[in-house]
Order: sequence, then C-alpha cells, then structure tokens
Amino acid sequence: MIPHLTDLMSGRRPDGAAGKNYIRLEGDISAHPEVLLEQGFFFLLVVRGAARAEDVYRSYVLKAQTLLVLTPSVQVVLKEMSADFAFTGLYLRPAYFDSLPDGQALYNQLAVTLGSRRTPVCRLDAAASAYLQNTLSLFAPRLADMPLYHAGMVRHLCSFLLLQLTELLCGINHDTPVYVSRTNEIFRQFKKLLVQHYKQQHAISFYAAQLHISSTYLSRVVKQITGRTVGDHIAELLCAEARRMLESTDRDVKEIAVALGFSDQSVFGKFFVRKAGLSPLKFRMRRELEKEVSVSPVAADEEKVPSVGLHQLEKK
Repeated sequence: MIPHLTDLMSGRRPDGAAGKNYIRLEGDISAHPEVLLEQGFFFLLVVRGAARAEDVYRSYVLKAQTLLVLTPSVQVVLKEMSADFAFTGLYLRPAYFDSLPDGQALYNQLAVTLGSRRTPVCRLDAAASAYLQNTLSLFAPRLADMPLYHAGMVRHLCSFLLLQLTELLCGINHDTPVYVSRTNEIFRQFKKLLVQHYKQQHAISFYAAQLHISSTYLSRVVKQITGRTVGDHIAELLCAEARRMLESTDRDVKEIAVALGFSDQSVFGKFFVRKAGLSPLKFRMRRELEKEVSVSPVAADEEKVPSVGLHQLEKK
C-alpha cells in the first residue's frame, strides 16, 4: 500500500491539547516511491528538488517555490521525487480547519479550482516563498514545549497562515470575490458532508436534507459555483477511492463495490467503466504493469507549473 504522508510524519506530531489537530510536514521521504495525501487540508511548499503530484485527472511538476494546497475531497500521490527533494508544510484535520474562522475566506478562494477539477498548484516568487517558509517554521517541535498556552498559540498561528495563503490566492484569482457568500458557505458544507458520507450516500436528497435546503436549491448552488452537478462531485470521489483501492489493496472487486455503497458488483463495474474508461480488473492489471516499468526522476526541463494563475494551469 502507498504510505500516507501524515503517517510518515507521525513522529513529528507535537504533544499537547491541539496535537492531533495539525501535523508539521517536513523531512526526507525519498525512500518511498509514492506517498499519498488525502482526507485533510494540506499546505505543501517545495523548498528544493522536484517531484510529480498526480490527482485523478492531471499530474503537476512540483519544483522549488511551488505551493500545493489540498482539501479533504482531493486525493494526490507524490511520485518521481528527485534525490534532493525537500518540502515544508502543514496538515490540518478537517474538523479543526472548520473551527477556525479564517478558514472560510481561504476555502472561498479554493472553490475556484474545486469546480474546475484542478488541484491548487502555483509558483510563488522568491519573497513570497521565503515569507511562507518562515511562517511554517513557527510550527516547530519547540511549540510543544509550551503547554500552558499551546492551544491558543496554535489557533493564532493557523489563522495567520490561512490569511497569508488567502492573500496569496487572492492575488492570483483576480475574479474571485474576497467575501464569503451564502452560496459558497453552502458549497463548503456540502463538500464537508460529501467527504464524510460519499461511500454510503449517493443521493442528492441526503445532502440537501442535512443542509436543510431543497435538492433543487443545492443542485443550483453546486452548478453555479463549479459548473458541475452534485452527481458529478459524488462520482468523482467514488471513482478516486475505487482507483485507490484497486491500485493499492488486494481486495476483490465485489468487496470494493460493497465498501463504496453499490448494490452489487455489476452496478459498480458499469459505473467504473463509465468514469475510468475500462473495467476495474483491467484498470488493476494496467496499473500493475505500469509499476513494473522503471521511472526516472523528473527532469529539469519537463513540464512547468505557471505562476500566472491557478485557472491557467494546463493539463500535463
């Protein structure tokens, strides 16, 4: 199985009341060909070297001064890491992020990419990268040695970081409003519910009921913000999890179908073919063959992540 980044960093998790709410991301992961990032808010800044970040739809080359931001509904695999690849960053537990008042403004900016099936990846200039690196350094292990006001210090540091990131994204997403509208808040709550329940709840009526709004209104909000339907968002998470289970576990197709809430293997198979273009078994076989092929580290002259704006990132 592909190791999770937070598991590799678990030894760096600080003690204290807020210890489980965040994990500082820093260290050498070059011993692992692939590393998984999922089910949380990740803020990753590449310090040196290169790697490739791959989600369900695209892959992005990460180089020095590149910022990668992930929400709980997005799953990314880091691979093809160069020998000198180094990063710094922070993981926030979703429930803790939601408790931070300054998280809403950041999520409002991230909604731009969530609707266009693009992972927020952008190149920072040297000054912005250095300043962000300094902020992330404040989440040092030394912070755990301050138990008296630890929780309050962490909350203030997180708020500062989130506002700093929001400021950076506002400079890129020129057309995105700074304020948090009611529709954006509904969409944020919908995505939060979706991450928690998508494996067993595939109907829009469930999510509308949880939000105390009509299915029609929820459909309109999601379509307005992302250009896609509620069903598209549900299917996206189901397909991503199905691909992960087929690739990194030995569970048979029937077990995976049950785990993802499908009535039977046949229904799941038809869904997967429609979304992935081939059957679950053929997908698993293809991925196993791909793993047997040796892959060299990312070359210096390969694809680049533009620094001009998130909306201009091109599919690699």
